[in-house]
Amino acid sequence: MEFANIKNDIYNSKIQVVELNRKGIVLESEDTIFPIPRKKSITTTHPFFIGIEPLLPQITEKTHFPCVNLDIASKLLIVDVDIIPNEDKVYLLIFDFTEHYKDSHPLVQEKNEASIAKDKLAFERQLLIAKEEFKNKFLSNLNHEIRNPLNSLLGFMDVLRKTKLTYEQKEALNVMHETGMHIKILMDDLLDISRIEKGITDIKNVPFSINKSLHSLTRHFSLKKIGEGIVLHLKIHKDVPVRVLGDPTRLNQILFNLLENAFRNTKEGTISVEALLKEKKGKKVYITFIVKDTGSGISKDNLSKVFDSYMQLELNKIKPLGEGLGLRIVKELTGLLGGSVTVDSILGEGSSFNITLPFEIRPKTNKKSKTVPKGTGIVLSKRILIVEDDEINQMLFMKTFINNEKAFYIEIAQSGEQAIDLLNKKKYDLVITKTKLPDMDCLDIIHHLRKNSDLNLRELPALVVSGRTMIEEQKKVKESGATSFLSKPYSKKELFKEISALLD
Repeated sequence: MEFANIKNDIYNSKIQVVELNRKGIVLESEDTIFPIPRKKSITTTHPFFIGIEPLLPQITEKTHFPCVNLDIASKLLIVDVDIIPNEDKVYLLIFDFTEHYKDSHPLVQEKNEASIAKDKLAFERQLLIAKEEFKNKFLSNLNHEIRNPLNSLLGFMDVLRKTKLTYEQKEALNVMHETGMHIKILMDDLLDISRIEKGITDIKNVPFSINKSLHSLTRHFSLKKIGEGIVLHLKIHKDVPVRVLGDPTRLNQILFNLLENAFRNTKEGTISVEALLKEKKGKKVYITFIVKDTGSGISKDNLSKVFDSYMQLELNKIKPLGEGLGLRIVKELTGLLGGSVTVDSILGEGSSFNITLPFEIRPKTNKKSKTVPKGTGIVLSKRILIVEDDEINQMLFMKTFINNEKAFYIEIAQSGEQAIDLLNKKKYDLVITKTKLPDMDCLDIIHHLRKNSDLNLRELPALVVSGRTMIEEQKKVKESGATSFLSKPYSKKELFKEISALLD
C-alpha cells in the first residue's frame, strides 16, 4: 500500500495521512491538519505519540484511538487516530473531529446531566425512604419505651388519689399528674407532624372548660419555670363561654408549644396568656388566644419562616431563637381546627402569637349519671382475661379493678401460652393483651381466637393496649383481628370506657 494510493482514497480534507517507518521516523506527511517535521521521530510532534511509539515495531492490525486531545501551536484539536500496518511501514490516519466534538459536546453534556439528575433523584428517593424508615423505627421504639413506664406512673397516681391524702399531698399529686400528662402530649408531638402530613390526625368535639384548661396550663408553667425571673400572667375575658365543645387536647398542644417558645426566648420580663371572644355566630363562637412575651423578638426577614419545620432563627449568628417543630405543629393543628394564626414581633422587644379557633357553645344539661350501688347484685360480673408479663403492670391492673363499680372480674395470664390455655378452658367476655410477650406477640393470640372452631372464641372481643402507637403498628394489629386498640398512657376512666364499649 503506497502513500499516494491512501491519499487518493481519502476524500475528506480533514484527514491527514502520515507515513512512518517501524522506528517511528516520519517519512512523509500531508500536513492537512498540522505540520509534522520529516525525517524526525513522530514523538517530537506531541507527547501523545510517545505512547504509541513502542507499538510500532510489532503492530499487525489496524488500531484505533478515539477522541485524542492534541495541543499543537496553541491550538486544541480533538482527533481520532488510526494506525494501519504495511510491511516495514505504518500509516497514521489523523481524523480532525474538533468541530464535531465541540458541536456534540453540549448535547452529550446535557444527556449526561439528565442521566446524572435522574440517578441522583433515584438515589435521593432511596435515601429519603431509608431515612423515613429509620425515623419511624426510632420514634416507635422511643415512643414505646417512654409510654409504658409513663402509663404505670399515671396509673398509680390515680390509685394514690383514692387514698387518704392531706391537702398539700393532693396538690403535689395534681401537679405530678399534670406534668405526666404534658409528657404524654410531648410524645404525641413527636408523631403529629407525620400524622398531620398524612391527614390522619384525629380531631375531637367534646365538652370541656376553657377556663380550667388555661388555669391548669399556666399553673404547670408557673411551677416548672419558678425562679427564672419571668412573671406569667393569665387573663380570661368575662365574655368567654364557660362551657364549649371542641378539642381540649389540641388546644393544649397549641398553647403549650407557644408557651415553651415564649419561655425559651425570654430571659427576664413577662409572658402573658389572654383569651377573648372575637365573634359569635349562633351556637358557634370564635375565641382568640394571645401568647405574648418580652423576649428577644424576631426580625422582619424571619417572620415568614417561623412556622417552617425545624426552623432555627439566629440573632447575631450566636443565639438560636425559636423551635420550628413546635411552631410548625401550632400552625398545622390550628389549620386542622379551622382556625388561624398570626405573629407580630419586634427584634429585641418581644413577640405576640394570636390564635383564633372556632368552638361550639356547650348546652346546659341536667341529666344525671346513673350509677349502680356497689353490692346490689344488679350488675352481672364480666370476666376479663388480662395478658401481661410485667409485675408492675399486673399490680396496676389489680389496683385498678379492685372494687370497680362495673363489677368486672379479672384473671391475669403471664405469657401467651398461658393465655391460650386459659382461653381454651374458661369462658371470658373480653381479653386485654399487650403487643409483645416473652413467648409470642398479640397477633398469635388473636389468630388463635379468630381461627378457632369455637364460635365464642372466634367472636370474643380483643383489646390491645400498647405504647407502640405508630399508625402502621395500630393498623397491623387491627387488621389481624383485634377489636380495638388503646394507646398508653391511658387513665382508668379511658380504660373502663373502652371496656364498656366492647361489652355493651
